[in-house]
Amino acid sequence: MASDGRPIARKPLILYHNPYPIPGNRHKVPETAFSLNTRPDIMIRGHIADTGHGPVGLFLHGFRSHCAGEKAMALTHHALARGYSWARFDLAAHGASTGALWEQTLSGWLEDALAVATLFAPRPLFLVGSSLGAWLAVLMARSGRVPVAGLVLLAPAFNFLERYYASLSEDLRQQWRREGYLMLPDLYGPPGAVYRLGYRLIEDAATHDVLSVPAVLPCPLTLIHGDRDEVVPLAVSQDFVRRVRAPAKRLAVIAGGDHRLTAAIPRILAEVDALWPRADAATGARA
Repeated sequence: MASDGRPIARKPLILYHNPYPIPGNRHKVPETAFSLNTRPDIMIRGHIADTGHGPVGLFLHGFRSHCAGEKAMALTHHALARGYSWARFDLAAHGASTGALWEQTLSGWLEDALAVATLFAPRPLFLVGSSLGAWLAVLMARSGRVPVAGLVLLAPAFNFLERYYASLSEDLRQQWRREGYLMLPDLYGPPGAVYRLGYRLIEDAATHDVLSVPAVLPCPLTLIHGDRDEVVPLAVSQDFVRRVRAPAKRLAVIAGGDHRLTAAIPRILAEVDALWPRADAATGARA
């Protein structure tokens, strides 16, 4: 039971949890911090290292993660070593950005991501999304509101909220609809810790289906998914890559890979390098 006596859902919703603390000054990279007021009471915070030319890489993290995790920082250091412009930011109610998690929706997070992306207009974007971030990256590219020249999608959690909701008992689903939120156990917090998730997130996510309604994307994309993913089945990426319409598409399956894919970071960096020249060429085409 929660402290207010309400029952707690015992089936946890965990798509990504980074065990590493957010680094302070330990990472000496030439980045500039930025803050952006994207919605009332929402301040998005992130970092950008801008070379002043070419496409801009943008990393989108996963659910209940942040932009200073192991993959995020590996991508940042790699980009700076290669001379790529690169940015990363925390979604609302994550990391250093403001907001209450139970009040967030996929539409809100998408608006925040698009607002960050417009900071770099009209330069093309190269989006790398992890889990929830991969879903957002596809929605950004599909929207046509910002120029996206390449996508690398890591264990994309397309439609995960619908699957999670369907996995709950009918009693919990009714409670969630009736009360507007559900208490979920925080397996990475102190004993007995819980967090709230609003029902609006479930309702809103249904409007962003990219599996039943195939996405049409303007750029090449690579999906990277582990065959031992314990959170998002490999079949989700296999289904998506069959249905999506794009100039070029490929699914790289990581043998033994789990949902975090941290052991596959060298492969992720290689896939970024493989697609980056096409994004760079798009910059010249737009000049």
